Amino acid sequence: MELPWVDHTDVLARIGRERPMTLQLAQPDQGERRMALEAFIHQRFAEHYGAHVKHFMPCLLGLHDEDGTVQGAVGLRSARRRPLFLERYLDAPIEEAVSLRSGRAIPREEIVEVGNLAAFGNASARLLIVALTDLLVAQGFRWVVFTGTPALLNSFQRLALTPLPLGLADPARMGDELPDWGSYYASRPQVMAGEILPGHQHLLQLGVYARLGYQPLFDTGEVPHAACS
Repeated sequence: MELPWVDHTDVLARIGRERPMTLQLAQPDQGERRMALEAFIHQRFAEHYGAHVKHFMPCLLGLHDEDGTVQGAVGLRSARRRPLFLERYLDAPIEEAVSLRSGRAIPREEIVEVGNLAAFGNASARLLIVALTDLLVAQGFRWVVFTGTPALLNSFQRLALTPLPLGLADPARMGDELPDWGSYYASRPQVMAGEILPGHQHLLQLGVYARLGYQPLFDTGEVPHAACS
């Protein structure tokens, strides 16, 4: 992940009023921090679905409480340089699927995939979604795509965000990897796409960032249009 704007600190934001938390970056070469987030994701998926997660996004972000305990994690991958994990569910490249659904041409480099989302409760999941929305806007992405379970989609709805469905995440597309996912596909997760800037503006208009005490700690003037590849 090319993020020179966090050379001096890996803390990207603070969020939360009663129990302020920090959003921290963990790149593949960041040893213990990275392993802690992978272990958290693995544990949460195992507890919820009996899944054995082996695939982790190149960039992971962790939501940490004041004691440094991980309360949530999420992964990112830019569509710019390589196939996305969720493209296995689609019959066309992601830019074609999003373009068809949105009614206008969407360049592949404007799309970012979100995955590996795990949290202690829906409240922490919503904090991750809010912080991530601001971060992705700052990075220059225009569309976010993800595979959403009903519980995750409910978190978006609670924030008055309405991503577009691209189709069913068909477990038959997983091949030999399917047994690793336990009961995950029993909830019939959907491949979803959301336009980031309107979502960001909507959160601003509703006062969500202010209400949640969100405070970005990165310099938006130094944010490149590149990310987790």
